[in-house]
Amino acid sequence: MKPCLIFLLAICIRADQPDAALEPARAARDSGDAVSLRKGLAHWRQDASFDGRRRTALLNFWLCEALYASNDEKSVKLAARAGLDAAEQAVKLQPNSSEAHRLVGDLLGQLIPHVFAGGMRYGARSTQEIEKALELDPKNVDAHIARATSYFFTPSAFGGSKEKALEQLNQALAFDPKSDTAHLWLAQVYDDIKQRERAVAELEEARRINPNRAYTRYLATQIGGAK
Repeated sequence: MKPCLIFLLAICIRADQPDAALEPARAARDSGDAVSLRKGLAHWRQDASFDGRRRTALLNFWLCEALYASNDEKSVKLAARAGLDAAEQAVKLQPNSSEAHRLVGDLLGQLIPHVFAGGMRYGARSTQEIEKALELDPKNVDAHIARATSYFFTPSAFGGSKEKALEQLNQALAFDPKSDTAHLWLAQVYDDIKQRERAVAELEEARRINPNRAYTRYLATQIGGAK
């Protein structure tokens, strides 16, 4: 199963508060509408400000999810690379932005399966960026989710842990009980450790919170017993 998920914040706004300017793009992510996300990117990629770079990175991250949901994995690498470039520019503009660092870490994670020796090339830096995001804002829900995915995909010999992934995801839900993304990742972790009933329950909770998300339907095809 593949990574994917996110949020955003304005310059002085907490990471768990939505960016109203991006609500149409969020709806496009939920419906798996890659065409609309690319149209949004055509607008934001022209904006060289911090918010423009951050939004460009976020939309590319959401585009990765839409591409997975529509089984267009060949385009994920391009979206992840473009998003990473924008996120790195955002970090340069505002080095103390938790969300910018989180996006760098998450987009590096998106690249890992699509490049040669991706884990060795990007794994450590991805983790460092996510941990920096949590240092800057311990309540950044998406950074907790990103750290969980890092634990999930990293081999145990290199610090990976399914148990720690579950801990991070439950921490994310403590800050935001309505995070369908956290429930989607809990479903994937439980499925991986053969706790199928819990996986299905988490998937159904994600569906209850956000019934329109195409990625939830995609995961349902991967997790046996899900509706």
